[in-house]
Amino acid sequence: MESTYTASKPMHHSAATTSARPTRRKANGSATAALLIQMATEILTASPTMRHRMNITLTDLSAADKIRKQLLKPATTL
Repeated sequence: MESTYTASKPMHHSAATTSARPTRRKANGSATAALLIQMATEILTASPTMRHRMNITLTDLSAADKIRKQLLKPATTL
């Protein structure tokens, strides 16, 4: 028996579907680290119980915030 079914769409991917995919941006390690430090600092600042369990003081969070700000500064060349 011969099949009479014909596909209405091609079976292969067209160029339009592959070009619609967003390009991957370059990783920025220091910006990512700064964001993670900021998130952790905000969470721990709002939760004294969690700070106590992890043995982290507000002074530690202040020091982490200083490091975060240093990570966001543009690198200076000598």
